[in-house]
Amino acid sequence: MNMVDEITLLIALGTLNLLALGGLSMWIRRELEDAMEQLDNSLAMALKNTIENLTGEGVMAFEPPNPITTAIGQLLMASAQKQMNTVEATVTSRGTDGQFIEKP
Repeated sequence: MNMVDEITLLIALGTLNLLALGGLSMWIRRELEDAMEQLDNSLAMALKNTIENLTGEGVMAFEPPNPITTAIGQLLMASAQKQMNTVEATVTSRGTDGQFIEKP
């Protein structure tokens, strides 16, 4: 009879342990959700302030692109495109043994 009491006590303590772990896990989850929401709000405010400072309400507005620099960039792109389109390819034939044949 003494053995049954010990087993009952172990079952009760195990159940109490499981309930405590469940409560602890719910509390940790709730705290993590609150911390993530607070972090999200802080990051949103920081991004908003940074964008406001960079778009003219703060130090200074962005400088528009220089037209001369833009023209030079377009010339370089056109030149590069022209050179890419004029690559010459040479076709080399193979003999029956699989080796390349030199053109005479």
